[in-house]
Amino acid sequence: MKKALAVVLAMLLIGVCTGGALAQVPFIQVYFDADYNDTQSPCKNPGSSSTLYVAALNLNDLVGAIDYKVLFPSALMYTGELVNAGALDPVIGNSEIGIAIAYQNPQNGFLTMLLSKVFVDWTGDCDCLQGPQALRVVGYDDVYSPNPTAVRWPSGVPFECVGMLSLICPGGVSTETTTWGGVKALYR
Repeated sequence: MKKALAVVLAMLLIGVCTGGALAQVPFIQVYFDADYNDTQSPCKNPGSSSTLYVAALNLNDLVGAIDYKVLFPSALMYTGELVNAGALDPVIGNSEIGIAIAYQNPQNGFLTMLLSKVFVDWTGDCDCLQGPQALRVVGYDDVYSPNPTAVRWPSGVPFECVGMLSLICPGGVSTETTTWGGVKALYR
């Protein structure tokens, strides 16, 4: 009896540990490159244009709709966007004021989903000496719904995503030269 109980407890513990370790948090982020690698950028020349890529990752479901809003810092001026193919027309809103996208056919949220290409112009209000500027993704209505929302297909059940932060002028990491003994002394 004790062996059976020990086996059941071990299986439960393994299931809890691996289930938590494999869980992925769905999120939406703004990228400065089409390969979805760069979430940071230095200032660009005032008046120059850039394309930003808004992508959803780890949705791990079929997606019928999604909504979000991008809070642009003063360094960037929104000029327009191109919503990814497959969206029903018309799309409600845009990334600057809040956008709701419904899809004709369900989108594969098991892969990285490009939601839109956002076109911006760099303003003269970008000075890296003043510190980083945040480019945040929030819910469609950031007052009542602070997190972006996706809708599962075919059930129509909504689920929240995490709105991620990208940075303009990210700055360096402060470091100080020291010895290993000095580091150990910090914890005594």
